[in-house]
Amino acid sequence: MSAHKIIKVDPVTRIEGHAEIKLFLDENNHLIDSQVKVVEFRGFEKFLIGRPVEEMPLITPRMCGICHTPHHLASAKGVDRAFGLEPQDIPPTAYKLRRLLHMGSYIHSHVLHFFYLVAPDLVMGPDSDPAKRNVFGVLEANPELVKKVIGARKVGQKITKILGGRTVHPVTAVPGGVAIGLTQENRDVIERDVKDIATNFLPEAKDLAMALFDQYADAINALGVLPTAHLGMVGNEGQLRFYDGNVRLIDEQANIMEEFSSTDPSYRDVIAERVKDYSYLKFPYYKKKSFEEGCYRVGPLARINACDHIDTPLAQELLNEFRRKFGRVADKSLLYSYARIIELAHAVEATLDLLQDPEILGTKLRTPVKAREEQGIGILEAHRGTLFHHYVTDNKGIVRDVNLIVATVSNNEAINRSVNVTAKELIVDAEPAEGLLNRLEMVVRAYDPCFSCATHVLKSGAVATEVKIIDHRGTQIKILRNWEA
Repeated sequence: MSAHKIIKVDPVTRIEGHAEIKLFLDENNHLIDSQVKVVEFRGFEKFLIGRPVEEMPLITPRMCGICHTPHHLASAKGVDRAFGLEPQDIPPTAYKLRRLLHMGSYIHSHVLHFFYLVAPDLVMGPDSDPAKRNVFGVLEANPELVKKVIGARKVGQKITKILGGRTVHPVTAVPGGVAIGLTQENRDVIERDVKDIATNFLPEAKDLAMALFDQYADAINALGVLPTAHLGMVGNEGQLRFYDGNVRLIDEQANIMEEFSSTDPSYRDVIAERVKDYSYLKFPYYKKKSFEEGCYRVGPLARINACDHIDTPLAQELLNEFRRKFGRVADKSLLYSYARIIELAHAVEATLDLLQDPEILGTKLRTPVKAREEQGIGILEAHRGTLFHHYVTDNKGIVRDVNLIVATVSNNEAINRSVNVTAKELIVDAEPAEGLLNRLEMVVRAYDPCFSCATHVLKSGAVATEVKIIDHRGTQIKILRNWEA
């Protein structure tokens, strides 16, 4: 690519993982192209092969310190199927405990992302001093709210510890169910804490968020507006679902293009993947269209667009207001943060509903399993979007093939396109102000990307590697690469 000027935003801040933005300008300072370059690599798809399939829920959460619970549960669902179990074979108590664990992780992650990573741009302003445009600036501006934020996030982590056995990287979802049950004492502790969130945190957080969205309506309407398809999980009646259900793909007018079971290998007929030579992430797209036309999005905004309704009252009320303002299918990238507040309300409400279910304290926790030659597909909604775990095993239960499609990978092309359309609007000279470059970061942050979970290699199974040979004087004498520079 021939460019007169290259502008770099390196690193992109307040995201999970590492990335940079490159803008390529011509001699008139017009944008030629842009790239969101992911500069880290995870090799889980390769080193999982050859291990017993029952180890997958223990290993795959190590991809990340934030998304560990969704990986643990998606993996457990895939392992269940690899042992030949249908969803109805899992004991009801185990099924509900897994859902409860998942809801706790949503509370933790959504609170973390909105108030720690997004709110500084809205509370302090996108053009504010970068030294104060962070959670410490928000703390200075509203210390009482931040204390409640820390408390709400702590509750989500407590749920993970009680139900997952550990605060980070849970271990309790096992083939056929769960390893430990929920005691009455712990049930009461969780209920008390989540009721406190519902009463003393959620209303204030909701009101603050809605006021900020109104205040920055111009930015919402201007930055990262991108019509795409949307992928999300729904129940049998089209209701929002996080743990199980059908995976639905809708177009820009809310027409259903595809809908398939979350245990169905037919996802391979819907999603294809391609590579680009500047990123370690692959670029999935809708297989029945071209790459240019098949861009889709996942995550909170996609789920809010794909579902017909939400079966908890406050979340449904917020969804109604959202659709009144933005329509049935919203295409503005900054609305990911709005959708996250809706989902936070749903996670709190659904947690309290689960705790009222008598089966949550049951003692039948596991169905026995036996190794077999099988495929196991586990799909659920991670905080950042639809997560696919697919294992192929031999008759001894040893993994012979793995495919992982992580939410941020599905959003990869949309993130790149969102940055591109934003840069075309904002970049009019070769030395843009820091606040303008921060707006590009805001678009990336809206997706809450987790580049640490990126599991694919660059191309043809090879990791792009560069070795620099330096002599004793510190002079570089040779560079060895396994690709053409």
